[in-house]
Amino acid sequence: MVPTPLDPPPLPLGRALRRFALDVLIVSVLFALLSLLGGVGWGVWRGVMIALHGEASGQDAHAIMAAVGQPGPLATMLLSIVGVGGTALIALLWRAPPRASERQVARQAMRLPATWLLALMAGSVAILCSIVVGQVAASMQEQLDPSNMSLVRGTLGRYPALLVLFAVILAPIYEEVLFRRVLFRRLWQDGWPILGMAASGLLFAFMHEPPLLGGKSLAAALPLWAVYTAMGIVFAWVYRRTGSLAASILAHGLNNAFAIGMMLAFGIST
Repeated sequence: MVPTPLDPPPLPLGRALRRFALDVLIVSVLFALLSLLGGVGWGVWRGVMIALHGEASGQDAHAIMAAVGQPGPLATMLLSIVGVGGTALIALLWRAPPRASERQVARQAMRLPATWLLALMAGSVAILCSIVVGQVAASMQEQLDPSNMSLVRGTLGRYPALLVLFAVILAPIYEEVLFRRVLFRRLWQDGWPILGMAASGLLFAFMHEPPLLGGKSLAAALPLWAVYTAMGIVFAWVYRRTGSLAASILAHGLNNAFAIGMMLAFGIST
């Protein structure tokens, strides 16, 4: 393991959990506010476009709302960047600004071939977790179908390059900043790294598959939670092992690239 300044003696568990809960609360409020802001901005833009094209003339409120509709794949990606990406950026600057010593450790780590190999192995483990859990779900006659699959399918056929940019580069960056740098790091620096891996991994799973909001049964949601939690734990382990967030971003991007590659190879975009 690369020695880092984030391995101090542990704080009392109660105090560490309170500090972690405060960060979770701040992140949740930021995400809600930015998501609301993004949604309002999109609604206003759609309203202006409808008005400019004369589509709202003589229509009642229900007809206008129907004309506004739901965000398409491109708008959904933009809203994700605003909501999750904006939350990650603000939380990073506010709650976990990089220290000079941490930056130095991260730079040194990324010069080591072992770091790149570890990221490659971690990405492969995350992929393997998805395959294994998918097979288990299939044996139970459950389909491993994430909630964001409709977005992926809708974008893959029309904007494959844009989907690759979003899923392989942008999303791994801001998700790793939020869940590993901000949330996992809180319990790591307070001396509870294993608990931090599990807690941030579970939050990572709930962000992708929100409980009670996705319309999935418990039997359908559990395999997805298992996959995302395992991924979160693997990526947090890479971050701790190397001291470099870039290594966990690389592993995350590799996992997403594999998933998109499989969809392209087997024509699952329809």
